[in-house]
Amino acid sequence: MKTKKLVHKIEKHYAYHGAHIKLQVLSVENNGDRLVFRVCLKPGTKTSLIFERASDIQMALQMRLFQPFRDGLDLCLAVSRNNATQNSLMKMLRSRMFCQSRNWLPIAIGYSVRQEMIFADLAEMPHVMYAGSTNSGKSVGLVCLICSLIIKQPVWNVNLLIFDVGANTLGVFNNIPHLSYPIIKDHVTGIYVVRRLIEEMERRIDLNDDELRMLPAIVCVIDEYVSFINNIDDKKLSADIASKISNIIRRGRHAKIHLVISTQDPALKNMKVDVGNITTRLAFKCAKYHNSIAILGESGAEKLQGKGTLLFKSDNYPDPIYLQGAYISDDEAAELVNYVKAKEYDFSNKFLILELNTSEVEAQVCEDVEKICDKDEELAKIIIWILARDKISASQIMAHFTMGNRAYDIVEQLYGMGLVAEKFSNQPRKVLPQSFQDVPNKVRALLQNCGYSEDMVAEVIRSRESFKDYETYVFNQ
Repeated sequence: MKTKKLVHKIEKHYAYHGAHIKLQVLSVENNGDRLVFRVCLKPGTKTSLIFERASDIQMALQMRLFQPFRDGLDLCLAVSRNNATQNSLMKMLRSRMFCQSRNWLPIAIGYSVRQEMIFADLAEMPHVMYAGSTNSGKSVGLVCLICSLIIKQPVWNVNLLIFDVGANTLGVFNNIPHLSYPIIKDHVTGIYVVRRLIEEMERRIDLNDDELRMLPAIVCVIDEYVSFINNIDDKKLSADIASKISNIIRRGRHAKIHLVISTQDPALKNMKVDVGNITTRLAFKCAKYHNSIAILGESGAEKLQGKGTLLFKSDNYPDPIYLQGAYISDDEAAELVNYVKAKEYDFSNKFLILELNTSEVEAQVCEDVEKICDKDEELAKIIIWILARDKISASQIMAHFTMGNRAYDIVEQLYGMGLVAEKFSNQPRKVLPQSFQDVPNKVRALLQNCGYSEDMVAEVIRSRESFKDYETYVFNQ
């Protein structure tokens, strides 16, 4: 690679696109195959142009790698005519950095443009999203994540739940000792498993620190998440499962439960859950720029070139960094899994979900649907009750409806529905709707499904001062 000639061409092409720069060679790597430049901006040139025009310059130069990146305070540019020479997961798993890592749940992500190995600790994330278009490399990324966990941690430290609904890309992990339930292949079984996971989370949250410390972390991997959630035909059940997954995202960390979601399009309308609390994102090549924005909060993933390339964003990397994702072949993965299966483990503290046959799972899910209906009726009664008041608190709900600490979760649910104000100190929360028109449409639909007419709801709000008489009428219907 003739460096001076290449520098001149890059500077010339950028200038054509309105970005005036000067390049300084920082390093030559891989026997001259890869160059890394420091980019010096001339006055009036915006940093954003260096990233925005990179794909145009790459095409003009016919380079396999042309990637701007930040190195501390420096703006740099990696250039190569060939694909990345390092992407081996096995090399990462054999490295001293991984073997001697003190991270609780270390996972291999990939290689930087400087060919540095990048690892992360799932325990610190505590959840992660893999996103990108079909055949972009995200499923291989999931395989690398699971391989990292099972080769590093024994069963008494890590247990796994793997959802492989429709994708059939994670079958290599069948019957590994870390599984808390056989690989989930259909949405009905998935519903059953999610509900049991929630029960375990609630149980763990009530434990003290010493008791929790003795339990294994649970990592729940859901490949093609949108396909899983959208295949749940019953709207109430779908909403309930989405709510439970949101609950895991919010509270799972306190129970050593970690969620790994893979999807093609993480838009809220598809996800049906708020993924804002998942701050660790791996964006593989996206079909459209708005998908990149949904994943990273900015465009760029739609311009990635080559299978397995990704932009990695986390609390430690608030500005996305370009990586070549780790890769493991099918044969290597099978060999690693066989090695893990052959080891001896202590199963005494393993989290297990009772395995049911198909008819038993369907019967359990039907029972769950009935419970959802019962909960809807209970919630509707509570909503009617609070709409007759100016302020409410969890302790008031506890006393009136004879329930325990669940009342605190219900108050948070009412807050999420837009019915009560945000918490302030230990003061009762203000009830927000002042008229029927202020009641959110979803709440109106819930109340109507539970037998409360629009006139009844409007009358409850108008009758706050004389609620005691009205309360007797409503709850005796």
